[in-house]
Amino acid sequence: MKTDLSKVLNPEQAAAASKIDGPLLIIAGAGSGKTRMITYRIAHMLEEGIDERNILALTFTNKAAKEMSDRIRALVGKPLKELTATTFHSFGLGLLKQYIQHLGYHNDFTLYDTNDNEALIKNCIVSCGYQIPDYNVRTLLSFFSDLKTGRQRMESTEGAIAEIYREWLLTQKAYNVVDFDDLILLPIRIFEEKPWVLEKVQDRYRYIMVDEFQDTSLLQYRFVSMIASRYRNIAIVGDDDQSIYSWRGANYRNIVQFEEDFPERSEFKLERNYRSTGNILKAANALIIHNSERKQKKLWTEEGQGAAISIKHHRDSEAAAYWIANQIRSDIREGTTPGDIGVLVRTNSLITELENIFTEMGIQTRISGGKSFFDRREIRDMLCYLKVLLNSHDDTSLLRIINTPRRGIGRVTIEKLRAAADNENISLFEAIERMSGESGGFSERTQSALRQFQERLRSWRSLSEKAPEHIIERIIADTGYEGMLAEEFPDSPKAVDFRMHGFELLSNALKRYMAKNEGATMKDYITAVSLIGDESEDDDKKVNIMTMHASKGLEFSIVYLAGIEDDIIPSQRALEENPRNIDEERRLFYVAITRARKKLVVNYSDTRITREGEEKSVIPSRFLEEIPAELFKSEEKTPEQIKKEQAAMLRALLEKNRAKMK
Repeated sequence: MKTDLSKVLNPEQAAAASKIDGPLLIIAGAGSGKTRMITYRIAHMLEEGIDERNILALTFTNKAAKEMSDRIRALVGKPLKELTATTFHSFGLGLLKQYIQHLGYHNDFTLYDTNDNEALIKNCIVSCGYQIPDYNVRTLLSFFSDLKTGRQRMESTEGAIAEIYREWLLTQKAYNVVDFDDLILLPIRIFEEKPWVLEKVQDRYRYIMVDEFQDTSLLQYRFVSMIASRYRNIAIVGDDDQSIYSWRGANYRNIVQFEEDFPERSEFKLERNYRSTGNILKAANALIIHNSERKQKKLWTEEGQGAAISIKHHRDSEAAAYWIANQIRSDIREGTTPGDIGVLVRTNSLITELENIFTEMGIQTRISGGKSFFDRREIRDMLCYLKVLLNSHDDTSLLRIINTPRRGIGRVTIEKLRAAADNENISLFEAIERMSGESGGFSERTQSALRQFQERLRSWRSLSEKAPEHIIERIIADTGYEGMLAEEFPDSPKAVDFRMHGFELLSNALKRYMAKNEGATMKDYITAVSLIGDESEDDDKKVNIMTMHASKGLEFSIVYLAGIEDDIIPSQRALEENPRNIDEERRLFYVAITRARKKLVVNYSDTRITREGEEKSVIPSRFLEEIPAELFKSEEKTPEQIKKEQAAMLRALLEKNRAKMK
């Protein structure tokens, strides 16, 4: 029996879910139940006889993709093993695993993250004869990413930057490496160079649905539109008011591009909100209306007005953190689950003080986007050394450490070794053993470097079997890893100390593991580390502290917005880069407001400590001026007083800025 969509969805949702054929644009406001609509739409498609193999549902996070898959399967009551509900990057990765050989890569390629790529660029800088301290490697990688994806162009093909960029591309290919940009770029290249591959993919995925469409980049849109161009059954779901990722290539104008590319589209708007109270939605609507380039929409709810928005000002940021901590303790005593509380800030730099004071106050926290210890570049380097000692045929780990720190085994040598390994169907280590002699075709210097590398590996392997508790210290000493760090951070001995301390922590962890687990070996420890996941993902005992960007897609019963001050939100840096960034800053604040279900608390301070350690006076964010005063409540001042003070402060700020410009 087919599902009656009108009984499980509201009228707008049902209309969108029942439209299967042709292009479809669905504007879904915050908290409007779009995931529910999407899952019922796909379930409806399956009930109408569309083969699950022909459906492709794309979104932006693994969590969202899993939630979508689970909900569809629960609705349909079938395993749906051939339904593809995944992220853009995972989908691209799957295509590359099938077809990357057509671009000259091997199918067992390695995916590099930011840390890996930065390390690779440093090697390329040295290979080209330049000095690492002369370059900001992170900025260089960002520029290279923009070059690769077409967001920027190289002004000249001559010069050091151009040379390093070419070497980086060649080295990635030599190492059989791709990065996250390549997961979209390379499938597009395959589609262009091998049209039969595109036709095959188009035949497989005849019905496409894209969630969070406002977050797509120009390349991602091109990628998915190429697949959809044949059958034109593509539904996009998005909200231009929540487009906050332009800094990583997202382009909310893709909605306009979609309208031009698919003029025959149908369009629906989902404006009923199922998340927030009326007052919170009134604040959000009043704020976002100040952006002109947007699809007109107005969120509404049947859930009542709810409490007024609390606004609290503090002497300084430390006082604010203590006040928020005390309020959260009170919330928890009154029955709110810690995991249902979110503390949102504009930048990562504001998190540390909150985290430290919360810890001091006995409040467990979960920091969104925090890097795992085992994801740090130097720790990953050391783990790869240990993996090679356990398995010399681990080519991926061997490639990571073969020239880290540099030991005179460069890209050309690695290309020859890989070619020999491929031709003879042997591991890279076996190729090194065979080719390190006089008949290998390498220079005497390279042969010496290869032989020394082998000897070191044998020596370390012997030590790891006899006294594994000392192996990390020995590898550090023998490789000169600390010297490499000193070269990378010549003006920052603290950065070197921090990374060396990481090795100490890793060594101690290995020793503790083997002491606590009778009969455990180093291999057991490496296996345990490899299985580490985010065990706290469903842990409701921790209060969430995160940036506003990281809060996208989440919701909490209670939301505290900390540091809502001008120069922070909107970001002074963003406005200095381009005054038009004010619209995206406003969208970011809109996203933060609409994360709250029942209670929203806004905090700002009178003073804040700068990075230079100086205290400066600050004023409330100008965005608060755009929200009707009657929506706020304050224990200290009336809404009218707050409004007048904010207006006066804003006028003073504007006058100050005008004076600077004269």
